[in-house]
Amino acid sequence: MALEILDWHDGRLLAKPVFDALNDLIASGVDEHLVIGVTENTDEESDTDLWCPKYGIPFETTGNVVVVHTHKTRKAPPQFAAAFVTADTRADLNGLVKHTLEVSKVSFAPIAAAVEATGMESGGMSPIGLPAEWPLLVDRRVLDIPELYLGSGIRPSKLVVNGAIFNHIPGARIVDGLGKPRPGQA
Repeated sequence: MALEILDWHDGRLLAKPVFDALNDLIASGVDEHLVIGVTENTDEESDTDLWCPKYGIPFETTGNVVVVHTHKTRKAPPQFAAAFVTADTRADLNGLVKHTLEVSKVSFAPIAAAVEATGMESGGMSPIGLPAEWPLLVDRRVLDIPELYLGSGIRPSKLVVNGAIFNHIPGARIVDGLGKPRPGQA
């Protein structure tokens, strides 16, 4: 089944934080052509492992964000951070994420806390539009993907961008090898 890439400007298929972040990027001078559009899907098929095969989109051109809690010390209160990798990989949480952020512990953030903190839906999280104070680590491979599908902040759509847009996301840190191959992926 073919996907139609729709115009993103009305914001109907984007969570407000994502829509606002895209508009802020464009207003700051980022080339608008780096934002390709948005696709629409049903809520039930928003999971990447279902979505990619249904629409014939390769896992390596689709991105997933992982929201985590980090702890500077074992007893320190958690702080949010995020890692963005292609869907054919998994974020190296206890390796590169932990070491890059110089923390002693990394764990998945509770879903309800991530939803509340981001204003985005679980299963539709986007690395674009996260709270500005959060560290965002981005796998370097993402930058070279000319048509990258990622969360739109809501489940019934995907945002489509040129991966080079992550060179312009405020506070994003580009990390070599952040994503490690998923079992069963080449």
